[in-house]
Amino acid sequence: MCLAVPARVLSIEGQEAEVDLSGVRRRISVVLTPEVSVGDYVLIHTGFAINVLDEQEARETLRLFQELEEFTAREREEQNGEIH
Repeated sequence: MCLAVPARVLSIEGQEAEVDLSGVRRRISVVLTPEVSVGDYVLIHTGFAINVLDEQEARETLRLFQELEEFTAREREEQNGEIH
């Protein structure tokens, strides 16, 4: 299974960029997305920005990831008997 995640571009130096990936800063390659600018959202797969995303689409995807994480945490707590 392949998974690509959205991240916001914080800075660009040559063909590398620093991005905010849900609060974690990472350096990625932007060689496949030469049109990218600081402030854009990109879709990252294996350390490469593979597409520039519309901000609304990126935020919606991040919201869905957050909901999935919260649901998974609740399920884990219920299985461990931590919720009564």
